[in-house]
Amino acid sequence: MPLSVLKVLEVLCSKIAIVAALLMALVIFVDVVGRTVFDTPLGFSYEVVSISLAIMFYSGLYHVHKTKGHITIDLLDKFYVGTFGKIIFWFVYLIECVFYTTLVITLFMQVEESYKFGDVFLFLGVMKWKVLLAVSVFALIAWVSLFVSAPKRNSGF
Repeated sequence: MPLSVLKVLEVLCSKIAIVAALLMALVIFVDVVGRTVFDTPLGFSYEVVSISLAIMFYSGLYHVHKTKGHITIDLLDKFYVGTFGKIIFWFVYLIECVFYTTLVITLFMQVEESYKFGDVFLFLGVMKWKVLLAVSVFALIAWVSLFVSAPKRNSGF
């Protein structure tokens, strides 16, 4: 069985999303227990949860794009059949591609700005551009899956 780069990326991104979700849950649990039982919350919990959420979201998008696992509203799907349905499908897909391309470019621009200004997380002491770069790379990987999965999406027509 040949090993494809896209399959490796999918498995890797899925595992990273799971680890990020578990880390986020653990930090929230420890923070709540520390706050209620010991009256001492974790100072860095907000930052770690925010970073974990971003990493979980963007690394998980690879699988969502590939499997078309987005939440959709299908109330009007019965009206979008035939050629008209195909035109609507490709129009919506084009809008999705333009939006997501803009998002990825904006994330990388934010990495550059954060690097220039030397932003640092308050409690963690980590340079923000490093975290933003990791998130941007996951967003770029998800962007690739958006384009790779396009032909498979239209197979139902």
